[in-house]
Amino acid sequence: MIQITINQKDIPVELIYKRSNRRIYLRVKAGVVYITTPVKLSLSKVEELIAKNFNFIMKHMKETEKIDNQIHFLGKLYALTFLYDKSNMIEVKDTEIVLTIKSLLDAEKLIQELYKRALIKVVEEYAEEIISLFEMPKDIEFIFKRVKGYYGECFPKKKKIILSTRLAKYELKYILSVIYHECAHFKYPHHQKEYYEYLEQRYPNYKRIQKELRKITYHEQY
Repeated sequence: MIQITINQKDIPVELIYKRSNRRIYLRVKAGVVYITTPVKLSLSKVEELIAKNFNFIMKHMKETEKIDNQIHFLGKLYALTFLYDKSNMIEVKDTEIVLTIKSLLDAEKLIQELYKRALIKVVEEYAEEIISLFEMPKDIEFIFKRVKGYYGECFPKKKKIILSTRLAKYELKYILSVIYHECAHFKYPHHQKEYYEYLEQRYPNYKRIQKELRKITYHEQY
């Protein structure tokens, strides 16, 4: 990553080389300008691109700042504060999450790791209950991925459950409703009537909690 100074603004720039591209593409994400190019660019050419697209970049930088100043974690809203240093670390306080980062590019990785650790802790704390309730084998593998299309996915034959890291944004009851939903698929692969009856017996008010979950929307960058 390099830093370009234009109009007294320090702009972090990440160059991505893709020979298959026919054109040069520029986008802004999480406070960083990404330039995807089929050829290597000189520093002067990069500066020229930034200067030419300066207003576009500043507009999207401001939109990012509006989105990134708060974050949900385990059902609670936190202020999001960035500190810049050589090390990368994250600290959860009473009303604030503090990220010490080298650049904004590192923020996403740290937050995803925070989400992952929180979900691992939930799975570990409820492991015995899950195995007992759903009569599951003990060697189930939980995988945590950043996906937006679903909260969880189950592969009974492979003994794997995938959980979206964004689940860590929500209260415990919603996290458990998704975990139990996937665990019930080890008994019933499909969403037939018996599946929901089986699930509701093991997690009372499951349907109500799922309806609540579907109504919650967090418009956040991370």
